[in-house]
Amino acid sequence: MTLRELTPLRPAVVVALRLDDDEVRWLRALGLAEGAAVVVLRAGPFRGPLQVRVGERTAFAIDRAVAGAIEVAPSPEPAP
Repeated sequence: MTLRELTPLRPAVVVALRLDDDEVRWLRALGLAEGAAVVVLRAGPFRGPLQVRVGERTAFAIDRAVAGAIEVAPSPEPAP
């Protein structure tokens, strides 16, 4: 499953980043790396960006195309 397909407010764990090196470095600098806890807070209207939270404190918007290249696995734990 990808981050784009994740139901809002459902916790997940990042499994893989299928992006080019520059995008991977940018996401890792924000804390979004393999093994990180992530949750989609809300989806923008009209296929707008997704607002995501990584861990307990970091939140940012991400383009749906980028979110479609981030593989996640649902987590049984509550969202951070």
